[in-house]
Amino acid sequence: MGAAAIHFSVAPEHLQVYLPFGILFILVGGVQAALAVATVVRPGRKVYVAAVLLAVGCLAVWAVSRTAGLPIGPAPGRPEAMEVPDLVTAVFEVLSIVFYGVLLARGRRPGRSGRRWLAGSIPMALVVTAVTSAGVSAGMNPLPYAINMSSSATGPGVTPLAMLTQPSGQEPVRSYTLTARVVRLHGAEAWTYNGTVPGPELRAMVGDRLRVTLVNDLPASTSIHWHGLRLPNADDGVAGLTQQAVPPGGTYTYEFVVRDPGTYWYHSHQDTENQVPRGLYGALVVEPAGAPVYDRDYTVIVGDSNTEADAPRLSAEPGELVRLRIISAIAEDMNGTPELLALLGAPYRVVALDGHDLNEPQELGPELLPVGTGQRYDLAFRMPVAGQVSLRDLRPQSGGRLPQRLWATLGEGGAPELPAGALPRFDRSSPLQYAGSSLPTFDLTTYGTPAPDPVADRAAFDVSRDLRISNQLGFRYGSQIPKVWEFIHMFNGRSFPDTEPIIVREGQYVRLQLVNATDEYHPIHLHGHYFSVLSKNGRRISGSPVHLDSVLIGPHETWDVAFLADNPGLWMLHCHVLIHAAYGLSTMVSYQGISTPYTIGTRDGNFPE
Repeated sequence: MGAAAIHFSVAPEHLQVYLPFGILFILVGGVQAALAVATVVRPGRKVYVAAVLLAVGCLAVWAVSRTAGLPIGPAPGRPEAMEVPDLVTAVFEVLSIVFYGVLLARGRRPGRSGRRWLAGSIPMALVVTAVTSAGVSAGMNPLPYAINMSSSATGPGVTPLAMLTQPSGQEPVRSYTLTARVVRLHGAEAWTYNGTVPGPELRAMVGDRLRVTLVNDLPASTSIHWHGLRLPNADDGVAGLTQQAVPPGGTYTYEFVVRDPGTYWYHSHQDTENQVPRGLYGALVVEPAGAPVYDRDYTVIVGDSNTEADAPRLSAEPGELVRLRIISAIAEDMNGTPELLALLGAPYRVVALDGHDLNEPQELGPELLPVGTGQRYDLAFRMPVAGQVSLRDLRPQSGGRLPQRLWATLGEGGAPELPAGALPRFDRSSPLQYAGSSLPTFDLTTYGTPAPDPVADRAAFDVSRDLRISNQLGFRYGSQIPKVWEFIHMFNGRSFPDTEPIIVREGQYVRLQLVNATDEYHPIHLHGHYFSVLSKNGRRISGSPVHLDSVLIGPHETWDVAFLADNPGLWMLHCHVLIHAAYGLSTMVSYQGISTPYTIGTRDGNFPE
């Protein structure tokens, strides 16, 4: 009966993907249910033999489908992934063969007493019910087959996404080729751009036309997203939304004019949870027009990748003005705990966040800089007469372990020491999951000097939406083995792609209230736009205007942000902790009247998260 229930739960998906398979699952489930009833009300040799033969047949088909692949269906000859529903069903079928075999071997024998039968069957019934429920729950949450994220169907007055490209022009062209391929780095297999992790740093000037050709030599399809850039929607690089994922052996060219100076980065947006940690990311720096202000301009990408080399030694002479661009790319921490960076050896200013300059930033001593995944901090400092300047990660980890990872050093001489009591301790009960540090924590809501902000200063908004972030245990997309059980992450009680999109029109001002009802961190990233930060936990910001494309929402915090809808398209809004996005914490900002020909799901192999 448990196997029948699971077969019924997966039948709707199979009816959509391949009608004969859907019908087969219904027939098999019906026969299994009938045999289960017959076993109780009319037990006998014929029932037992039929049940054994059916179970053997089901197991044989299942084994072939998971090893060699079935010769018919939507993907002939391609093995299917092993998931919770089919594994539970296979276990039930193996057990049924054993139990029915025992009944056949025993023949007709007097049953046990009612009390003994009840004592043995109740625990078994509870276990089978629980396991069946898990199998049915997983079976009812399969991978999507083909979901189209258009805000409008095609027709008169609807803009095809293919029209949202960069018009031709006479801008200076910066051309790059990024070849995605597998190499072995530092003793581990890595997926790389041009053989390195991170990939090569791309640089352009404001107003340049950036032309990047992706060559895919990977064993899987991929894409490139330009994180933080305001660009035409068709070049955003999101598989299944703005393009078809580039297959192995394929090429794809992105072309757009860079509008905003600052620190940005690029990464895969196909199967992001797996491809970015393997190494598919790199820095993108857009320099302002005019003469350089800084004597040295360096970029450091931080994160939990196990394919990175030792910390670089960066050159700088005493008295030189240095700009250090910090990009947080990967967080393997399941709770999304941000990097806690400290710059030691010289006073500094935080001159930009997420690529956008701050107004009149003040000089700081050592502070803890909480940098969420996807966020960028630009620091400026003057090299001291003697000694080193170093960038360290002081983020606590579970079990009291402190990585104290050294990310970069500049200058010669002795390394700077941490102030006494600077090392934080892991403490899940504290707001930032650490306690006891003698270093203050950087507060972007009070830093810098106030200045006009045409978005943040508005008294009213055209669109206002509240997004409540929550999670609960459950199965996601059938939960492929071995990742069986994880928190489903949701906006307003729904996980992607079933979240309700935020529908806007060009020219509207949009306010979002981001409410974090979890014990985790969520850097919420909006494609194609940037937020003006309004308030944190009900208190308006009092320093410089803050413009972010990735807002770090701490446990049980509430942030109010706003943006101007000035870039038509279909744009993702998601958590940049990759496991959170993969388990549902994504939605859309969709302009009215936009259609895309692409779909997310197994039919076309597009999985943006």
